[in-house]
Amino acid sequence: MQPEVLALPDPALVERMHVLEGRTDGTDPHFERFRSVLTQLSRDAWQALTDELDCDRGPLAEVGVMVFPLDPGLAGRLLAAMLSAPRTRIRRRDFAPGYMSTATAQCDYLNSGNQYRKLTPASRALLAEFMVEAGPLIERMIGHPYRIASTRQFQLIPRRPAADRHLDGWPVAMRKIFILPQGCGTRSGTTWFRRRDGVEFTLESDAPVWMLFENSVVLHAPISGVALRPTIEFDIVPARQTSFEVVDAGIGGWYPYFPTEQELQRATRSALERFLEEMPEGAPVETWRQRLARSLARLRPRRG
Repeated sequence: MQPEVLALPDPALVERMHVLEGRTDGTDPHFERFRSVLTQLSRDAWQALTDELDCDRGPLAEVGVMVFPLDPGLAGRLLAAMLSAPRTRIRRRDFAPGYMSTATAQCDYLNSGNQYRKLTPASRALLAEFMVEAGPLIERMIGHPYRIASTRQFQLIPRRPAADRHLDGWPVAMRKIFILPQGCGTRSGTTWFRRRDGVEFTLESDAPVWMLFENSVVLHAPISGVALRPTIEFDIVPARQTSFEVVDAGIGGWYPYFPTEQELQRATRSALERFLEEMPEGAPVETWRQRLARSLARLRPRRG
């Protein structure tokens, strides 16, 4: 991150920072200083849209978790398309420009608990079919317009250590949708929730279901079983106009930093200007030898 990058046009500047982010591992102190400013601007922008749309309403706001039946025929086709898709892993660089990415350590954690599958054209077509029916219902349940930010499909690996009960820490008006084509339960793996009304429950269903939940409002925790649990995930964000388009932001991309491209461009420049006010010379340039040494350090087995 050198001062001369500010001379780039806004779209090129966004792309340059995207490339630089993909080269870090989520711990570089210089890039993380820039990203901390960008993240705060991001939260301010999403909160402004949340307030504008009055997002904390609709039936979902009463409990924070809702479960719906999934047509068995569609469930079977979704499952077949998933299982025929190539296996993949979450990788640091696999995220769309302008998106919240996944740090290397988090990639390792997620890959240890899930078997990921690529999002193929066949799966996307079936998910578009799913949204024809589910999309309007989702809008009624959350009470405001929305769009899909990212999509991924995976199987929860069995016999994993118990995960902590947690909130995802995203802007609160973002939600998750899980499509469970084989249902879920203590055998195949499921999820524990504490609803907004204080009720705790662990989802059990022998039939295919899909669920909508406020992942940064209600405490939740995955529970692995003794079999793989197929899951398709949508991350949805508030929008001024609803769109049912199935978006692939890269398997490591979660949600856009900003509601609009214009806000992203302005904020990227502003965050970089603030960083350069603190470090007028810019961040030290990492040599290829330093990058190689850092990569090799990650591959060394840990002791203890």
